[in-house]
Amino acid sequence: MKQTVIQVRSLLLALVTGIITGLIVGAFRIGIQLIAHFNFDLLLASQASFKSGFIFCGVFLALALFAGYCVSREPNIGGSGIPQVAGQISGQLHQKWYRVLFFKFFGGLATIGSGLTLGREGPSVQIGATIGQGIGQISNSSRRLTNALIAGAAGGGLAAAFNAPLSGLIFIVEELYHRTGRNLFLYGGLTVISAAITANKLLGINPSIPIPRFIDFDVPNLFLSVILGCIIGFSGVLFNYLIIHGKMVYGKWQVPAWVKALIPFAVTACFLFLDLRLYGSGDELIQFPFGHNESLLTLIYLYLVKLILLVLAFCSGIPGGIFFPLLAIGSLVGNIYGSFLHEIGIVSAEVIPYFAVLAMSSHFSAIVRAPLTGIILIAEMTGASLPWLLPIIIASYTAHIVADFLGSPPIYTSLLDLLLQNRKASPLSESIKSEGA
Repeated sequence: MKQTVIQVRSLLLALVTGIITGLIVGAFRIGIQLIAHFNFDLLLASQASFKSGFIFCGVFLALALFAGYCVSREPNIGGSGIPQVAGQISGQLHQKWYRVLFFKFFGGLATIGSGLTLGREGPSVQIGATIGQGIGQISNSSRRLTNALIAGAAGGGLAAAFNAPLSGLIFIVEELYHRTGRNLFLYGGLTVISAAITANKLLGINPSIPIPRFIDFDVPNLFLSVILGCIIGFSGVLFNYLIIHGKMVYGKWQVPAWVKALIPFAVTACFLFLDLRLYGSGDELIQFPFGHNESLLTLIYLYLVKLILLVLAFCSGIPGGIFFPLLAIGSLVGNIYGSFLHEIGIVSAEVIPYFAVLAMSSHFSAIVRAPLTGIILIAEMTGASLPWLLPIIIASYTAHIVADFLGSPPIYTSLLDLLLQNRKASPLSESIKSEGA
């Protein structure tokens, strides 16, 4: 009887955690959309009005200073937050959940809503994790159950961010826990499901990346998918190298957090005045092959600039994730690959969108080294049909193998290692005073 009571209590805690996670992450997404639309309207108006451009720069400056203030008050909110969650579950890191929740929420609104090349998914994961930690501590739950609530709410944050509940559950196992267990599936799974349902009530159930349905031609052949996976593997290695070394460079620069925050805002503002396509985490870039596609040289230019803007923003330590930007950058690689094959007469133009979708999953696999999460995530985010799955699996695992062969470690493992090194070097051992990864 005692065991039954404990299980019912735990299930109720998991359900409550999921509902709260869905509500808060849903509000986070809505806030980002409102700020992003406001900023983009100002940016559009600035093309014809000097006054609007001046206001846009003022808003950008205010958001940069606010983001720097949030990081200075709570360094644990820096970056995506996923390495911090992984370190917390493993017992290597500790944080005050209410401070992280408050400053991550509002700091993330400032950075992601501004139009920087940053994603909402990492912050959503960390926001969810803080809610799980808070529920566990307030209810005086065991360490085992608290960790299950933290992991479940982290997965719930991902599910709510992308309307991808299955990806949220797989993400817990593949990226955070690296193992399965009854408590994890039971309590963590219930948290993910309840978070996804709650967020859907606020935001709807449409795919995060809506794509047209193509039924009149075959998907790319498997040999071309293998070649794409190899190319994506190299792109993933470059991505990880730039992120890690960028973090090291920023970490050695001993200046206030607000100064570091100003750099990505200033550089991004300059590029945005010249090219509106660079605004935000990259939604528009993913849609290119499904509508009016760009030229091959333009796609290469967008890939390089978007990668640079992401490195500048993420490595500065301000709140923001890399999930969605890495998907958008990956789609550009697939678009470049498909456009090149089209130009030399190997494939038709109608096949290019398939390569873009394959490349998103493959890029995730090469960078994060969680192929199952990447495959299911793209299927859920795009609503891709079953004939796509085999090419996606082949390209994703090829990219994974190439990145492994080249000795590139998973990005979040590298960021956690760097975070722990910075913590050991800090005289303040009770909390993480180094810059968040």
